[in-house]
Amino acid sequence: MPGKRRSTGRRWPVLAAAGALLVGAAVTVVALDRGAAEPTGCATPARCQAATTAGATPTPATPAPTPTAAGSAPASATARAADSTGGGRYPARFSIGAPGVGRYRQSDAQLPVPPGYRVYEPHDRASKEWDLYDCKGTVNLDRIYFRAFIYIGTDCHGTVNITNSIIAPPPGSANRAILVNANSAGRLTLNIRNTTIRPEPVAGGQQNAALTDHAINDCATCTIRISGVDVANTGGMCLCGANVTIERSWLHDNYIAHLTDPSQAHTGGVFPYGGSGPVTISNSRLEPGVDAFTGKEVPGYWKAITAVLFTQSEGTSTLRDYLVRDSFISLGAFGLYAQDGIGLRLRDNVFGPTHWGHTSQCGSDCSVTYAEWSNNVVGSIDGTPTGKAVPRPS
Repeated sequence: MPGKRRSTGRRWPVLAAAGALLVGAAVTVVALDRGAAEPTGCATPARCQAATTAGATPTPATPAPTPTAAGSAPASATARAADSTGGGRYPARFSIGAPGVGRYRQSDAQLPVPPGYRVYEPHDRASKEWDLYDCKGTVNLDRIYFRAFIYIGTDCHGTVNITNSIIAPPPGSANRAILVNANSAGRLTLNIRNTTIRPEPVAGGQQNAALTDHAINDCATCTIRISGVDVANTGGMCLCGANVTIERSWLHDNYIAHLTDPSQAHTGGVFPYGGSGPVTISNSRLEPGVDAFTGKEVPGYWKAITAVLFTQSEGTSTLRDYLVRDSFISLGAFGLYAQDGIGLRLRDNVFGPTHWGHTSQCGSDCSVTYAEWSNNVVGSIDGTPTGKAVPRPS
């Protein structure tokens, strides 16, 4: 195996004063050192603000949930189809993902291998890593059951299509489900379609890094398209901030059962940290804090999930061309926690239950503007919209 440095392609945000990146001795992987850090979940709205202000002293003003004004005009268009898919705008639970998977529980040790799938074991048995180094031209990975996390190597340039497959990082996995490390010497197009990403659960005290990390990350020269993808048992769908399209996909069942303190896991939904855009999310069901099999909340989900949709700058970065439409956004500490972005557009979405609020006010040190905020309404935990409007964040 070539001895190449693994990285996420973008530096993680500083979520606590003692947060640091570790480089393992046996297998070089990126991991977040939470041992000496303060908990970085959202036990209070004030903690959310502290977590998103790298190295800064939190101000007394905390991101309060945006009030639902009694006189707000109802958004009639989005409430016209009162069913759990918003009239077909976003998928029903367990209706997408890899063919042959069916319904499953968060606690199931493994997903079955459907007929016609090939099983790929890890190249590195210690880290549980399956390597893709040669991506010249087009690489098609179809109907494969990966008992590993996928590492896309430094010189991987071209087009990679992952279709009709299951990605199931097992206990002991050292990184997120799909770790993209392609460098900027060439372009990488990553298409993930009709696929299920589900790291396998572990018991208390055991480790599986894929359970508490975003399933996918981007890179400086990446174009990523996620379509018809079921993402469960992770710390979020995508750490992606540029040239990203997410459509007709589903995020659910954040896994925190093995953590003594869930707030030590700083997770989310779609997080374009330091990204410049474009980011487009459409016709998707993003409900990380739901136990999809029972239809109820994952106990304590909000302690680990800052927001379903979370924007934050890095240095002088500014997010533009950000669009979320026709989607269900539910069960994070917040639904939308926007701390970066110019001209954000959100329309025809349904905001389900959250712990602190459907949206948050912009913190004292951020400036967010909206080019469009229309027909966004409140919904129930199953995705059914109401006629009650969600006001635009202030």
